Amino acid sequence: MTNTKIRPYDSERDEKAVRRIWEETRWIDRGDEGDAASLRVMLDHSPALVAELDGEAECVTISSPATIRHLREDIPLGIVAAVTTSPSGRRAGLASRTTAALLRRDAEAGMMVSVLGMFEQGFYTRLGFGNGPCELRWGLDPATLSVPVSAASPLRITASDSADVHRAMRERALCHGGVRILNAAHIEAEMGWTEHPLGLGYRNEGGELTHFLWGELKDENGPLIITAMAWREPGQLLELLALLRSLGDQAHVVKMIEPAGVHLQDFITRPFRQANTSKGGEWRKGAEAEAWWQARINDLQGCLARTSLPHAGPALTFNLHLDDPIAGFLPASGNWKGTSGDYVVELGKASSAEPGRRKGLPSLHAGVGGFTRLWLGCAEARAVAAAGRLEAPGQLLDDLEATLRLPVPRTGCEF
Repeated sequence: MTNTKIRPYDSERDEKAVRRIWEETRWIDRGDEGDAASLRVMLDHSPALVAELDGEAECVTISSPATIRHLREDIPLGIVAAVTTSPSGRRAGLASRTTAALLRRDAEAGMMVSVLGMFEQGFYTRLGFGNGPCELRWGLDPATLSVPVSAASPLRITASDSADVHRAMRERALCHGGVRILNAAHIEAEMGWTEHPLGLGYRNEGGELTHFLWGELKDENGPLIITAMAWREPGQLLELLALLRSLGDQAHVVKMIEPAGVHLQDFITRPFRQANTSKGGEWRKGAEAEAWWQARINDLQGCLARTSLPHAGPALTFNLHLDDPIAGFLPASGNWKGTSGDYVVELGKASSAEPGRRKGLPSLHAGVGGFTRLWLGCAEARAVAAAGRLEAPGQLLDDLEATLRLPVPRTGCEF
């Protein structure tokens, strides 16, 4: 009979085992000391938990503190930055229980929301996560970008500039849903793991990095895969697009998630012609939509206390019965057991959620993932209801859609 235990990561005890796990799963290359050093940076400066199987770490989860913007309010966020299980630790429930324990740790530390980039839809739904919105991943010929400015000569950005990149990411322009990563080690590790990196950017007169591009040039002619970019003003975004255009004499394809706050197709010459005449695979041009991230509320009362809907009419008040499946993956001990319960919710300029029920109000029955999607604006009420993530009378669904008229949330960074 196997013995399992979930506990905090201990570098002296667990570093070798965690490196083995990451090498076995091909998250890093076997024997690559640079990859291992970046993993060490992440582990030594981030909250992490391991799951033991017969005394050996076989699963590791890593958290990264951040914030997420809800309209004009920045809300404490925990990023589930990594969930990695060794081949010999599979099918033992380690990933689910260790991730649940990490979420409890983050919730008890004040992280009101959690997000993650999903490897596949469905696995994290069992822990209460709901899909983010579909976002566009573009493949485009950078030479066809039509931008009304020219780019000045950029400066080279390397992994040694990670502290400046982190600051630029923190100070960048944010839209609704924008994620600001607070953990500098997260950025340092991600830059260290980038193979064939290419970084270009601009500094102000004081030497501060204000806007930049970072990515991977996979071969001489690309694709150039942009994994991070930041700017503070619209003119800086246009300069970055002009910089991409200037790379078109070498890179035949650039692949990137559509930048937050713009419609990239507005800047592409003949986008349909490109899509219809391009090669397949990584050389394909055009846009593909996917919902790549998921989120869940950890503190309903805290999130709604920070929610202000200035465009809303009279406040919408209703009873909410919230289901949170995470309790089934947590031990009985511990203060945080998820968000299940009955609440009286008010949505308006001043929003709130108070435990209990009130007679005479319409009722909404929702999973925490479904309600999170509503609250962030990832999907409209009827779309979430159609997916089976909430139930409510038709009038309440109409009222929710009229009240929660939110911009589509855009994280502005990958995680």
